[in-house]
Formats: sequence, structure tokens, C-alpha cells
Amino acid sequence: MMRVSQKLRRLTLSLLAVVGLAACSTQPAPKYPELTYTHMPKIALGVAEIQVVSATSKTSGAKHVEAEMPVSPETALRAWARDRLQANGVSGVAKFVIENASVTETDLKKTPGLKGLVTKDQSQRYDSKIRATLTLEGVPRVTQAFAQAEVSRGQSIAEDATINERDQLLFDLTEATMKDFDPIMAASIRKHLADFVR
Repeated sequence: MMRVSQKLRRLTLSLLAVVGLAACSTQPAPKYPELTYTHMPKIALGVAEIQVVSATSKTSGAKHVEAEMPVSPETALRAWARDRLQANGVSGVAKFVIENASVTETDLKKTPGLKGLVTKDQSQRYDSKIRATLTLEGVPRVTQAFAQAEVSRGQSIAEDATINERDQLLFDLTEATMKDFDPIMAASIRKHLADFVR
């Protein structure tokens, strides 16, 4: 009876040690900052209101990963419109329409055969695409006025990447795509909506 009890105690201690090691090797999920644009100057428009509208649709057959991202492109675009655009008029609406805010995942071909066993391949590619249009409505003497920007970026990831490394890549992809978007949209507004920039 004593021997069984000692064996059981040793087995319990061994299991606890294994669990403890597993807990130590698991990395905590990192926290990602909110993408904001308050450090950039406001683009004041001669309208009474700014509206943000989502008109996105997912590409058929593509694997979309926006819901898995630390910060999705649509969330970043909404933050951009909130922080960069300012209503500074008495009538009319400026509608910021998000037409595309997608990130798709594509599996990449791996090195076959014995060479593949010693080759660290890129296993997936992530492609981000964003397009937004700023239109004016209800503005006196204006029938059609709009500015638009469209940008895309791509990034691949190694087959041995951890979940945290994948999340970091997706966060960086959104941030980089928005850095491309900002000057293009700002320039388009100043060019095509010059009469309404205050």
C-alpha cells in the first residue's frame, strides 16, 4: 500500500512539473495599440457633418482574415476619418465611404522532397486592399464632388512563425497600408475638393 502511495505521489509531482514547464513556455498574447491619427492636422471641410459609411463586400473564393486581426483595415479607416476629417460648415454632408477594407490569406507552395525538410519556406501571403471615397452631398451649387484613394500591400510569413508573430505581421500590415493611404487621400481631397477645404 505504501509503495502504491509513493508511486502515485511521484506521478503527481511529475505531472505538475510538466504542466509548470508548459505554462512557462507559453508566451502571453501581446497587446496592440489603437491606431489613431490625432497627431496629424485636421482636414476641415465646409460641411455641417461627417458621416462614415461601410460599403465593403468580400471577394468570393478568397480566405478573408479581417476578423482575426489585432486591428482590421476597416477599424483603422474609421479612426482615420474620425481623427483627420472635421466638419466646418453650416450645411451639407461629407460621406466617407469605405468600399474595400480586405485582407486575404493565400497558401504558398512549399519546397518538395528532401530539400523541403531543410528549407524554411514562406507558407502564407497576406494581401491588404483598401479603397475609400469621400463625397459631398447637400452642398449648395454642387452636383458631384468626390475624392478617392486606393492602396494595396502584401506580406508573406515563414512556415515556422508563431501565432504572436502572425498577429504582429497583420498589425504591421494594417499600419503600413494606412501610412500609404493617408497622403494619397489627403492629396486627392485637396485636389478634387479644394473649394471646400477650410
